[in-house]
Amino acid sequence: MLWGIVLAAHAACTSFAGLAICRTLLGVFEACVAPILVLIIAMWYKKEEQGRRVSWFYVCNSITQIVGGAVAYGASFAHGSFASWRIFYIAIGALTVVCGALVAFLLPDSPVRAKRFTDGEKVAALLRVRANQSGTQNEHLKKSQILSALKDTRVWLICLATMLTSIPNGGISNFSSILLTTFGYTSQQALIMSMPAGAIGVVFVLFSGWLSDKLNDRSIVMFICILPTILSAALMIGLDPKGIPLNKSGLLAASFLSGTFGAAFMLLLAWNASNVAGHTKKVTVNALTLVSFALGNILGTQTFQQKEAPGYISGKFSIIVTLGLLSFVIVGLRLMNDRLNKQNEAKLSEIPQTEQKAMREKMAFADRTDRENVFFKYTH
Repeated sequence: MLWGIVLAAHAACTSFAGLAICRTLLGVFEACVAPILVLIIAMWYKKEEQGRRVSWFYVCNSITQIVGGAVAYGASFAHGSFASWRIFYIAIGALTVVCGALVAFLLPDSPVRAKRFTDGEKVAALLRVRANQSGTQNEHLKKSQILSALKDTRVWLICLATMLTSIPNGGISNFSSILLTTFGYTSQQALIMSMPAGAIGVVFVLFSGWLSDKLNDRSIVMFICILPTILSAALMIGLDPKGIPLNKSGLLAASFLSGTFGAAFMLLLAWNASNVAGHTKKVTVNALTLVSFALGNILGTQTFQQKEAPGYISGKFSIIVTLGLLSFVIVGLRLMNDRLNKQNEAKLSEIPQTEQKAMREKMAFADRTDRENVFFKYTH
């Protein structure tokens, strides 16, 4: 709700200082959203259900690209004393406040706090996710779990993968409309032309979430999401090498594919939901992931330099390089997950079968980290 209020307040800004303050506050209030949603999904759903659930909230980014493009296009025809961009900020800000109020009243943060559930239903909800071996909500901040997160190589690889995903995002999200104008479209046409990319993003995010759950494999699906964007950047370089479009239709098709990599970040969030145990460790890992996302977006804005307009060759090359590096990090994470699973299996083989069932039940909600629980299984 506070984010929506600040967004609407942009309409009152008359200077760069005012806009800078509002933009900073937007980042402050937005920072908690994705980490909290990932935590909630991890508490409510089985591992094989989490990819789809993460995709359902993350797909809203692509939906807003469609709706936002339509609203911005309509507002661009308003030629009164009140600037069209101010109308846009007020409309979206008001809608966000309403949405925030609904979430505050209707969304329970964990099964044990679901006010509309009976005690029996709360227990049933907890038993559903027992096999996750990742615990549920714990109100005590555990220093040991924070240290576990900071010492975990997997966590830093996730942060690196997140940064490599968000560097292209910082460039594409901020310069996509500008790139479209270099293809020969007007600013108004660019607003409409950005909508199909959002529609393709919707399809990729939802399909990726579903497929990763069906295959019980996040990494393979990430590659499916990354490849079209690499192809897109290569086409934009080949068809527009010096800012002079050689094939307008081909460049437009390339721009439509530029956002498919966004689904890879969604799967990284799903990986966090499935592959981290211990409430404090989950909170820490999700926070580090979003810090990495923010840093990557900051770096991404510097990849498209005004001095290289209208070709922006370095910016387009940076997309290929960062996503290429991301592919190697994903392979590294997959291999590490496999190794950790084999280590846990080896430890389990030393425990008598008669003792394993009781230990499994005990560890399910013991709020242990994934490294402390031999029954924990990492998703690929």
